[in-house]
Amino acid sequence: MSQWKLIRSSSWEGPIPQADPAGRWLHLVIDAESSANVLSAAVLEDLDKQLDRVSEFSNVDALIISSAKNGHFIAGADVNAIGSADNVDHVIEACRSAQDLFGRLSNLSIPSIAVIQGTCLGGGLELSLGCTARIAVQDPRTRIGLPEVNLGIIPGFGGTVRMTRLLGLRGALGWILPASRLPAQIAHRKGVVDASVPVEGFRALSLQMIEAMVSDGFRKVNAARKKRRKGWISYFLDETSVGRTIVCRQALKTVRARTLGLMPAPERAIEVARLSAHRPEKEALLEEARAVSRLATGPVCRNLVAIFQDSERVRRGVSGQPDGVWPEPRTLVVLGAGVMGSGVATMAIEKSIPTRLRDISEEAIDQGLKKIGKAIDTRRKKRRITTYQQAEILSRLSHGKELVGLERCGGVLEAVVERLDVKRSVLAEIAPLLAQDAIFATNTSALSVTAIQKDSPVADRVVGLHFFNPVPKMPLVEVIPGEFTAPEAVGIALSLARKLGKYPVIVKDSPGFLVNRLLLPYLDAASRLLLKGLSGSHIDQVARTYGLPMGPFRLMDEVGLDIGVEVQETLHCAFGDRAASSPILMKMVEKGWLGKKSGIGFYQHSGNSSTWNRDLEPMVQATASTLPATQIISSLLDPMIDEAARCLEEEVVADAGLLDLAMVMGTGYPPHLGGPLRAADAEGLPAIEERLRAAHENGAARSPCKLLVDLALINGRFHSRT
Repeated sequence: MSQWKLIRSSSWEGPIPQADPAGRWLHLVIDAESSANVLSAAVLEDLDKQLDRVSEFSNVDALIISSAKNGHFIAGADVNAIGSADNVDHVIEACRSAQDLFGRLSNLSIPSIAVIQGTCLGGGLELSLGCTARIAVQDPRTRIGLPEVNLGIIPGFGGTVRMTRLLGLRGALGWILPASRLPAQIAHRKGVVDASVPVEGFRALSLQMIEAMVSDGFRKVNAARKKRRKGWISYFLDETSVGRTIVCRQALKTVRARTLGLMPAPERAIEVARLSAHRPEKEALLEEARAVSRLATGPVCRNLVAIFQDSERVRRGVSGQPDGVWPEPRTLVVLGAGVMGSGVATMAIEKSIPTRLRDISEEAIDQGLKKIGKAIDTRRKKRRITTYQQAEILSRLSHGKELVGLERCGGVLEAVVERLDVKRSVLAEIAPLLAQDAIFATNTSALSVTAIQKDSPVADRVVGLHFFNPVPKMPLVEVIPGEFTAPEAVGIALSLARKLGKYPVIVKDSPGFLVNRLLLPYLDAASRLLLKGLSGSHIDQVARTYGLPMGPFRLMDEVGLDIGVEVQETLHCAFGDRAASSPILMKMVEKGWLGKKSGIGFYQHSGNSSTWNRDLEPMVQATASTLPATQIISSLLDPMIDEAARCLEEEVVADAGLLDLAMVMGTGYPPHLGGPLRAADAEGLPAIEERLRAAHENGAARSPCKLLVDLALINGRFHSRT
């Protein structure tokens, strides 16, 4: 059965147009077996066959390409096929075949127009770029983009070449390098689509627009495209060798500032786009395919695809997890208007969840409202939303010191001070007022959810939801069921996290949960290197060169040294000497050096600038020393790998893939390495086990755990565990 339907029609009223043998329009409708219209090999083969049939129809005015799936146009190519690519020649052949196939769309005997409603990413956008014109539907679900660089490749079905020819070098790189997913109106404004229509009655409106395009021979469409690239600046930067050099140098500088040169795909995209701007299309398409083949068969692409696949598992629901649905019309009550509470409230109202922000301090509420208002206004200034949409979003927020509306809410999320007695007190106050089917979520970074819920009359509805700071930017949420938490409450918590646009990972209610438990050995190792006389700023620099978003000392300053000490003490009580508190952190907290929030920590902070805190030298009392960068990295990360192995042993998290995903999304661990366990697998576990064992024999408290020892003995891998 074909996954494309070719239908001649005179009107367009539903997903599948009604056939009319005398109709003016030829509809090519994709309805693939996959839920989101993935361009698998079978789908592309079917498309080729349907395009062969177009010439059989006479007296039709245009081919209209659309989707039968509501909210999905085409999600892109088959990610599984990308991740398993291992033959350069096969990849080149697949790319060239798709390039030629999509190129046929603009070389038919009749014009082709893509009408995009819903997800249109990667190969989906590349297909539409092969068409004569594009119309996007102003549906909130419409998101248009080329996310390939996030998978370690570049648009390879003609997208890099055709986007450059459509928008010019600067415009194309502005789409390809950020890997953004933009709504219909912005795609229209930026010239990727030629028109946008309201979602209400979009089929009839699109048909009217197509008729107008066909009637004037697409003159207005082509004139609008030329106007966007008009002017001497555009000519100089897009059409001259010197201008293209300037554009590419600036793009490369921006990319390397973000990737540190560790992600090859954006740099290859710049090279291919530059070639596309002035070489014949055939030559440029071949180079595009060659670039994809080299990238797709490399380790960075495989690691990024693996992270994407695990993120999709989490987004859609890991097998065996409890089911649940956030009650759509119901309110979310957020207790605590601080950084975390206001961040969650911002996300909630943006995702159409009515929200009440409550705090016992009027001043805290005012500060929280300012943060929320600023965040939403920033989106308006970036033209991501209109003034009307901004007002609509803010209208979903209510606030005050009073506890009201609890009997009608879907759940309460507390983000109050990180103290067990305070959180238990808040729960005791809320419990008798809570709706019978509402959950109580505690945003704790280290406290036991079981201890919080113990003896509560609503203990079965209490669940941990650990958000990461800054909430709007960090995609991970740790979901922590306590001993008494009912599966239904976990299901609702997972649903809420997903509705907020987050990726929830269920972790065991144990000290430090997962991410903080793995971070502490890394931070402790950095402190001990400092006490041996190594330069702290140099350690941070080495960590950044490795690909970490910030060095360990900058991270501790950002989080707050007092919080670090609290978490260390919690882990020390649970795990003994291998999690002993860092003596230098204790001394710094006693002096009031809490990091960025106090203006001084490992660095002295002034506005946006910071310098290493030289007053630390008397605390260190060690002769200055150095180590090779590779040894610094292994000293920092080996303890993290061992702790990660212990988490797998203790079933803190379901599997190695979810652990790696949590570290990438929760800490910014270099995604091109695939997470700490994939990085360990790539290096080889025997080397890591040997270093940990040698360090233990030289006095370190930590010795390699049984799982790590067992895998090292057989030269095994974390990601091949059954």
